[in-house]
Amino acid sequence: MKFQATSLFASALMAGSAAAHSWLACVDTNVTNYDECIANPNLDPVRTCNGFPRNKIYDYDWIKESSFYAWNLNNASNTEGLACRPGSQDSATYPSEYPMTTAVPGQTLRMRHWGNGHSRWDIGSPNHRDPGLVRVYWAGQKETELKYKSDLTEANWLPGAQANFSADAVTLITGNTMNEKANYFDLTLPKDIEAGRHSMVWVWAWDSGFGALNEKTGYDGRWANSWSTCFDIEIVDSDFVGPTYDNSDDSSYVDEDEDAEAAACSTATGYLGGMSDKPCTGTACPPCWYKSQTDGSISCYDYTSSGSCPWGGAFDCSKKQATRRALKHERAPFA
Repeated sequence: MKFQATSLFASALMAGSAAAHSWLACVDTNVTNYDECIANPNLDPVRTCNGFPRNKIYDYDWIKESSFYAWNLNNASNTEGLACRPGSQDSATYPSEYPMTTAVPGQTLRMRHWGNGHSRWDIGSPNHRDPGLVRVYWAGQKETELKYKSDLTEANWLPGAQANFSADAVTLITGNTMNEKANYFDLTLPKDIEAGRHSMVWVWAWDSGFGALNEKTGYDGRWANSWSTCFDIEIVDSDFVGPTYDNSDDSSYVDEDEDAEAAACSTATGYLGGMSDKPCTGTACPPCWYKSQTDGSISCYDYTSSGSCPWGGAFDCSKKQATRRALKHERAPFA
């Protein structure tokens, strides 16, 4: 018997897979009235951007940035598994009016990203959906790219560079209406970092991951990376020489996302068609796995007649890869 997406449970999962996206708008934001805006969201942030992400040619053109700049790591078109959007963010390109960030060791940069309706659990889109985390990855040395999404693991995480998507947001609530004026994330650079260009990747982790919370480091592998923006920082006034750190052999660091998910495919317990009375284990389960954000349970479904998972947001245990989240026009008849 094939367990395909025909139940009310599937309907609920589909509704939770609404199209969502965000991207990094500014790397170094100077907000002169930040504290006042946090205390009184009726105020508008007075800000300037001193350093931008790569190739920010559509700055403040939300439609074009949404279509041609934001990068869905799990999109079906990302066949090479790239961490940076090809054609716009795969090289350190900076138009003169949108310069690269310049900083000194130990400096804290206030980064700004778009909320896009996801900043509140009780009002956001979709409703009652945790907005997830933002975090930053870095290879630990200058002139070194993180080219693939498989590089975006705890081994390349900038320690401490992780926060709730809307923890430092300026959000005005009027009744059931939300005005997301700005979402911020403070990034503190290491004190031991050599002079030169350092490439980094900002990520919004919005999907349920198969990893765990590392109690020692704080890295939360329970959230899987969804959207990314690539940027660079030119470090000046540093006498430090050599890589800042190498996590590759540090037992306190654990890879997550696709490696952890692929391992879970062999041992984890799932439920056929999302039915609690029909458990299965590992390879005995259908290939399309969906992890609940509510209780962490795994619902397993077969491929559709087209040979793909029934909707986005699954981990395909047969192909050992994540699938992108469902787009709105793909949700019918459950929209």
